[in-house]
This record gives sequence, structure tokens and C-alpha cells, in this order.
Amino acid sequence: MNILVTNDDGIESQGLQALAHRLTREGDVTVFAPSADFSGSSAAIGPIGEGLPDVVEAAHDGFGDVRAAYHLDGPPALATLLACCGLFGTVPDIVVAGINRGWNVGRAVHFSGTVGACVAAAGFGLPAIAVSQVAATVGDEQRWASAADAAAGYIGQAIAHGRVLNVNVPNRRREEFAGALETTPADRLPYALHSPTLTRISDGRFAVRVEHAGPFERPDGSDVVAVERGYVSVTVLSPTHAG
Repeated sequence: MNILVTNDDGIESQGLQALAHRLTREGDVTVFAPSADFSGSSAAIGPIGEGLPDVVEAAHDGFGDVRAAYHLDGPPALATLLACCGLFGTVPDIVVAGINRGWNVGRAVHFSGTVGACVAAAGFGLPAIAVSQVAATVGDEQRWASAADAAAGYIGQAIAHGRVLNVNVPNRRREEFAGALETTPADRLPYALHSPTLTRISDGRFAVRVEHAGPFERPDGSDVVAVERGYVSVTVLSPTHAG
């Protein structure tokens, strides 16, 4: 099985390294990610009419026994598109994006570059998994291994049913998970952003002020509630053309 691993946090992300390293136990892994942070890029591929960004080979240190690792100065959906077109000779059987530091729940699925990479894969009829983990609080560690294990555990389902899955994982050890639930997206904007206002700072120039962590609905069965209660949230975003 050929697995493409990408992300939106950039090639140096610890989450990307943990995911790629874990998935080498599931198949042949090629890493192809942005050179830098492209968070919030959704499924954008950027302007490509006048040429594509150069591809740079990355050191394998930290990725484990991967087939190869590359990066480019572009968003993750572009990396996925090129790989699914056969840039590296073999088209992936599945795309796995992450591990994003910070959950991608609610309406964030429309804006997340992690999810956007999977949307690009679905355009080629390929299954995909976006995996994100609640960000560690100050003084706590990020438990990347548990999120990587969670992602690996859904590869069979994604392939068998031709699905794009959005997997959100609590920042806990695997044995501390309350379980796993199939969920629907909550009505939550990214970063719980709301109430934007303009504040004049000079002639013709304004600062944008926003509020965060405002109230929003938390219905049972939603991704937010599942993760807050210690469950792994699995949201089926769409079927692909496969299966």
C-alpha cells in the first residue's frame, strides 16, 4: 500500500514526523508537505499559471523508514494534487494529512489545510484521513503517538468504504481515550471567532479586532462534544468516487 503523508503546518512539524513514522508500519510512505506553515489554506492550490514551485528533497531524520520525503513552497492541496497526478511515479492508495496541532472541528473543516489536502485526494477518487489533535496546554506535552495510532487505525475503513474521514483526537494517551464516536460537525467557527470590528489606526487604515471563545451550540453527537468528553471523533466528510 502506497501512503502519501502531508500536512499544513510544514515539513518540520513534529506531528508530521510522528504520523509518517507510525504509518511506515502500514505501507510505503512518501512525505510531501509544504515548506512552511500553510494553515487555513483549505483546498487552495495557489496561482500555477506561470509555473509550479520547486520541489526540495528533505532529510529522512525523524520520519522513520519512509520511501522519500519532499517539500514545496505551496499549500498541502497542491502537494496532494501533484502526487495524485503521479509526480513520484506511483499514485498513492490513500492520503493521510496531519497531525495538526489543534483540533479541526465544526466549521473549521471548510478552512483547514489539513482537511483541504484530503478534499484534493477525493477529487481523484482516493480515500483520505485528516487527523488533528487538541493542542497541549502550557506545561503539558503533546501526545503525538496517540493521534498517530488513531489515524493508522482508520486506514482500513477509509479504503474499504472509499471515505474522507476527519479524525480529531484528545491530547491523551491512547489508553486514556473514552472510546471513539462517529460524529457530525458542530456549529463552531475556527478559533470560535466572532464579532469582528474595525478600529481606525490611521487615515484609510484599520485594525481588525475579533472576539474568541464565544458561545456556540454543542449538540450531542457533534465532534466538539465528543473530543471534549475524551473520545476520538470520526466525521465522514464525504464518500469518494471509489468503493
